[in-house]
Amino acid sequence: MSRHRLLFCYFLVLFQWMAAQNSYQIGIHSHNDYQQIKPFWNAYENGLNSIEIDVYLKNDNLYVTHSESEINKRRTIESLYLNPLEKVISSELDSINTLQILIDIKSDAKNTLDKIIEILNQYPQIINQKNISIVISGNRPDPKEYEYYPDFIYFDYQSLDPIVKQKMWNKIALISLNFKKFSNWNGKSSMTAKDYKKVDSVLRIAHQYGKPIRFWATPDTEVAWEAFHILGVNYINTDHPAQASNYFKKRIRYYLK
Repeated sequence: MSRHRLLFCYFLVLFQWMAAQNSYQIGIHSHNDYQQIKPFWNAYENGLNSIEIDVYLKNDNLYVTHSESEINKRRTIESLYLNPLEKVISSELDSINTLQILIDIKSDAKNTLDKIIEILNQYPQIINQKNISIVISGNRPDPKEYEYYPDFIYFDYQSLDPIVKQKMWNKIALISLNFKKFSNWNGKSSMTAKDYKKVDSVLRIAHQYGKPIRFWATPDTEVAWEAFHILGVNYINTDHPAQASNYFKKRIRYYLK
């Protein structure tokens, strides 16, 4: 075999290896996961690495819901998420992948967070699992108070304003922003150059802070998923976890042909 042929084969193998490695870096976030037919399981079984849990505190119970009026007493954070997650961790047949649990507080920030911590302390397998991160979103305490919460609790930062105090930054796991503040793109055709530049500048700021980023209120199409991946969005927001997961699996298989 000629030297040029050997070099070509080497770079082909290297490209395939890099593409395979990159497939594990595609973050997909199951937005409003409680609305799925199988909350938790649909996202987890499809390999998603971020799951959103909307919670509301009422009568000392943490219900999975977007609002008080939608409370179903059988749908608690334990029954829908913590018990299934504990089963996955306990199973000898499954090794837990990196997973972000984004708990979106819809009721009072402080009291609800205190209850979240109280309940999570009953699940040591979850809070001591190095591949699982618990991130608090929605109604949150003042960032100045973040450092006083347990080590297993992190926060979602919904701004690009710099934070001077390093201890506060250390408790921030994610930056989440409303996509509609930067673009009205519908995800059906190509993003305009102007919008692309705006979104790219936002991503650059977030990444300069050393934090992953997620947008909410995004278009939820294959065109949008691909654009957000190319732009470098760390967690791609979707209400269709199975479809998004299958899209990226097919994408990787295509590039590895």
